[in-house]
Order: sequence, then structure tokens, then C-alpha cells
Amino acid sequence: MAVRKRKGPRKLGVGRRGEPYLWYRPGRVGSDGIERGGVWIVMHAGRQVLSTDCGLGEGPERDALKRLADYKDSLAIAAVDAAPQAKGRPAHEVTLAEVLSRYLEAKRGIADPKTGEFRGGVARHHELAQRVVALLEWWGERTLADVDTVSCAAYVASRVGTPWKTHARLGTGRDGKPARTGYSKPTRERVVTAGGARRELEDLRAAVNVAIADNLTRDAVRVTLPPKGQERDRWLTRNEAARLLLRAWRKREVQTIRSGPRKGETYVMPRRPARHLARFILVALRTGTRSGPVCGASFVREIGKPWMELKTETSTEERVETRTIDGETFERRVQVPVIKRVAIFHRKALGTKEAENKKAPTVRMPDSLVAHLWRWHHVLGHRHVVEFEGRPVGSTKKSFANLVHEEGLGDDVVRHSLRHTAVTWGMQAGVDIWELAGYVGMTVEMIERRYGHHSQAHMEGARAALGGRGGKRKAA
Repeated sequence: MAVRKRKGPRKLGVGRRGEPYLWYRPGRVGSDGIERGGVWIVMHAGRQVLSTDCGLGEGPERDALKRLADYKDSLAIAAVDAAPQAKGRPAHEVTLAEVLSRYLEAKRGIADPKTGEFRGGVARHHELAQRVVALLEWWGERTLADVDTVSCAAYVASRVGTPWKTHARLGTGRDGKPARTGYSKPTRERVVTAGGARRELEDLRAAVNVAIADNLTRDAVRVTLPPKGQERDRWLTRNEAARLLLRAWRKREVQTIRSGPRKGETYVMPRRPARHLARFILVALRTGTRSGPVCGASFVREIGKPWMELKTETSTEERVETRTIDGETFERRVQVPVIKRVAIFHRKALGTKEAENKKAPTVRMPDSLVAHLWRWHHVLGHRHVVEFEGRPVGSTKKSFANLVHEEGLGDDVVRHSLRHTAVTWGMQAGVDIWELAGYVGMTVEMIERRYGHHSQAHMEGARAALGGRGGKRKAA
């Protein structure tokens, strides 16, 4: 009986007919006798137009999809460049494909002549490109004159409930169910929400504003956004935070037997796969820092990364010294030099500009955290604050979601909940609101509006006044 070959992934990112997609070319031996591994190829119009240099695996396939998105962007930009771009045109003559393509190229930044990397552009440009592709599918053939309240509402209605196209690990992702093999959190349908459609319309609004500022059109165009969703207000109790930390530190790797008579059985390995996550949780809770700077922080100065500076400071402390002379005890106060270890967190990445809506102040770390940081760097030899097997961790989104699922805390607990927790604990401890705002990088108005009710002194004067008896006091 012939053994059927197991079919591997053949295509990625397949969309409408005629659109570029990824095709997996298996490994082969070339005419020169050299063996070459399998690679994802960009296919367009029946031809192999670009090699992504990416093989199989979740990480390489994600990079291959980014290369495909970049190729689609280049096609859109080339089409726009080929069309005449006169200034001061009426709105019905300016296509939204042209507007979005110009905006995407403007936000890419300037290429470094030495490394070829783009600097000074928008953060996570590939995510902006994904949103622009989604906008082009609906708005691409329309013009600025078609943008109004009715069309914006129609766009939101068309997007809400549709599956994520970029979420699936294998296949096109049009079913919305990603391959989660090997992870503890079960598969659930990932669909576009009203908040996601609003985020895409925010990009459209920014692109339209750039076009108007560049005098591409002489008409006024207004993009109408749906209302904002409810803000997250989930924070962790100290018991919940301790449970998360303990599970991340003690978690063991579980392997599943895939073949043979024991297929389906699981066994526990001695490997600890989530200790980097415990370090991430500890730093985020103690400092109230966003997940990006925590994951990107390095103990060594590196361009483009936040810096955790470890150093010693010499200070003097006043101590009481006791001496006994001729049976009598004397005390005196002396100044003793003390060498203290400190850690200073430069949250803003070196060589970058601080975002106006995301403050990244430089702060000193709590003493209880300094001892951990010194041990991680000087004893364990870590180069980064959060690293796994000697390499920096780009994102803890998936591992944190799995940890929360295992602990049974619910999907409302996300990484940003650690920042909410830190600010909430600070308000409950009675920290001055101005000092707390400066430490975590928030505005005073934000803390008063979202976290003020956690303070014991919140509206205490009004409570005391309204809780008393009515009427005026009689004069003595």
C-alpha cells in the first residue's frame, strides 16, 4: 500500500483573484549541485516575482507575510506615481488609493544609507501597512468626494464581524481561526470589532488631513469616526498578582507524544519556559511601565532601545555609635559613608524622539527591584531585562495570554492591566497624584478621571459635609 505524503503548507495570504500571494517552494538541489532549502515565494500574475528568504515556522511565515504586504504597498505606490498628481484638484478627482499610498510612504521614514533601515517613521510601520491594505479594499476605487458620514458608517458595518486576515498562521486566515498548536489557550474566533474599524478610520482621517495640508485638493473632507469603546478598568489584586508571578516562575514545559503507541500522552519536562515572563510581570508591576519599553530594555546602551542603567552611589548616613569607657556608656552620632546600588530606567529608546501621547520619563527603580536587576545582569549575565535563552523577547502578548488563561483570570486581563494595577496600588497607598503621574508617565487629569476613586481621600470633604446633620451651628 502506497504511503501518502503529508501535505505541507503551499499558500499564504491568498485573497481575491489576481492579487499577489505567497507560494511555498520545497527544497531542491540546483543545477550546480548545491542543496537549497524551501522558501516562500511571492507569486503575481502567474510569475515568481520575489523570494522572501523565509522558510517554515510561525516566525518566518509572519516575516514572509510582511514581505508580501510590502510588495502590495509597492504596487499601490507605483500605480499612484504613474498617475498625474496635480495640486488643487476637486475632491471627486482625487482617489483614496492615491491619498493612502502617499500617507503610507510618508510615514515610512528616511532610509539609513549604511544599514538600509528606515528611521524617523511611524512605529510598527508594518501594522500601519496592514490597516492601509484593509482600507484600500473598500475605499480604493472611491474618491475624497465619497467620504461622508454615511460612507464611514457603511465601512464600519462592512468590517465589524469579519475575520482577521493576518491572524492565521497557515492558510489564508479567512475562517478567522488561527492555528494554536502547542499553546495552552484554546482557539477562539478573532474578528474585527468596532474599535478596530475606528482605528482604521483614524488612519484614513490622518491620510486625508495630510492630503489637504499638501493642497492635493481644495475641498473640505471630514472622516466621521464611530464612538469610542469602553475603557479598560481591570486591575489585579495583590493575591492575583502573586498567583501570576508564582505560576510564571514555577511553570514547566509540557510535551505531547505525536506518534507511536503512546501518541497523545503528555509528560513534564524540567525546562522552565516562562521565567522571562515572571521578570516582565515584576518590572511592569513595580514601575507601571508599558509593555514595549519593558520588553525592549537593555542593560547595555544600545541605539533604539530603552536603557536600564545600573550603578553605585556613595552617600552618608547618620548612625549612633556606642562606646563604654570606665564602665560608663556613651553615645555619639557619626556620619558613615554608604555605597548604595541604584537602577535608573531610561524608558525612552536611545536615539529616538518621545511620542507626545506616550510619555516615557526617566525614573529610579524601587530598592526592592534593584536587587533583582543587579542579579539578572551581574550574576546571571543577562544583557536584556526580559530575555529568553539569551535573546531579547520582542513581545509577551501570547505567553501572557496563555498564563492568564491557565490561572483562570479571564480574557479581560491583558498586559496593560499591569500598568492599571500599578497606578491603582499607588492611589490606594496615598501617593501624591502629581508625583505618581510623573513617575508612570501619565497626565494628572488622566489619573484623576480614571483612578481618583481608588484614593482614600477621594471626595472625602464632600462625604464628611453631606454626612453631617443639617442646619447651622449655634454660636456659644
